Amino acid sequence: MAAWNVRTGRHVGQKEIIVRELERYKISVTALSELWLPGSGNLKVYILDSNKWMTLYYSGSDAHKEGVGFAIAQEVADSVQAFQPISSRLAVLTLAGTVNMHMIAIYAPTEVSTNEAKDQFYAKLQEVVDGIPKRDLLLIAGDFNAHPGASCLGWETVLGNYGVGEMNGNGLRMLSFAATNNLIIGNSWFRHPKWHQRTWRAPNGKDTSVLDYIMVNNRFWSSLRDVHAMHGVDCGSDHHLLCALVQLKLKRSTPKPVPTKWHDWRYLSDPVIKQQFQLALSNRFEVLTQSEDVDKEAENIAQTVQKCAKILCPVIRKRTQPWISDACLDIVDQRKRAKLVDQTLYRQLNGEV
Repeated sequence: MAAWNVRTGRHVGQKEIIVRELERYKISVTALSELWLPGSGNLKVYILDSNKWMTLYYSGSDAHKEGVGFAIAQEVADSVQAFQPISSRLAVLTLAGTVNMHMIAIYAPTEVSTNEAKDQFYAKLQEVVDGIPKRDLLLIAGDFNAHPGASCLGWETVLGNYGVGEMNGNGLRMLSFAATNNLIIGNSWFRHPKWHQRTWRAPNGKDTSVLDYIMVNNRFWSSLRDVHAMHGVDCGSDHHLLCALVQLKLKRSTPKPVPTKWHDWRYLSDPVIKQQFQLALSNRFEVLTQSEDVDKEAENIAQTVQKCAKILCPVIRKRTQPWISDACLDIVDQRKRAKLVDQTLYRQLNGEV
């Protein structure tokens, strides 16, 4: 699973870029923050150039700011038991398993926000946590806008040995909340290079920090196997994807039929390709083992034709997003590569997208 401040979502094509990146890295469940969608609900978002999709659950505001949600991979969609949109800063997703998992997506007020806003946020978060059964697995993930610091002195049950930086006011609130609810801050329990700890990069391209975290109730701390930032994932945000490996057996989903692949038979109108196809088909039929079972014989013939078609007649690409051009996808890929090496080019390409 993962946590990602995407700072996007309301414009055409942005949701598709988000799920495309998550699919590339095989992320099953992602808590999203600053997902700028109005209202609350869910929608199916198809992965670019694919028959696969992800379900996007969202809880936002009409002001197109703040906003939280979840991106759920197709493979685990049937395990979703409930979605609760609490506010533009809080939402809860429940997955059914041998042990039910409750995941809270959060977007906390910044350090410069008023104390009243911070108090209201943590009071509401506490109310949500109080309603979750203690026997279940609880994960809280998202942009905490906090620095709990590197020193675990006095916070040994909450903070591990691999924290970063100095504690600030929001960090103290975060630590106090975690201690009250028997939670651990997952980022701090796994040793990684600084590059894989930092989740945010300042506009100057140099200063970095950790603002995104994943918490788990300490009863299930052993289910959390790793937490680290992934810098190769990009959607135009100044935050990096925070990835966690969580060991949990979900309930078996209903098997889905394999989608049919349609070949572009128009290629056979080319005399050269037609001749190659006929020759390939003839060669395969010569070595085809005959069967007395008519159904088996028909299956063998169909498979032979499919194998030849796979070589000479490519599968028709299903474009579920006709308004996203190949040129735009090329720029998205260029932007992703530039993110790691050239911030000036990255910002230029970001504007083009």
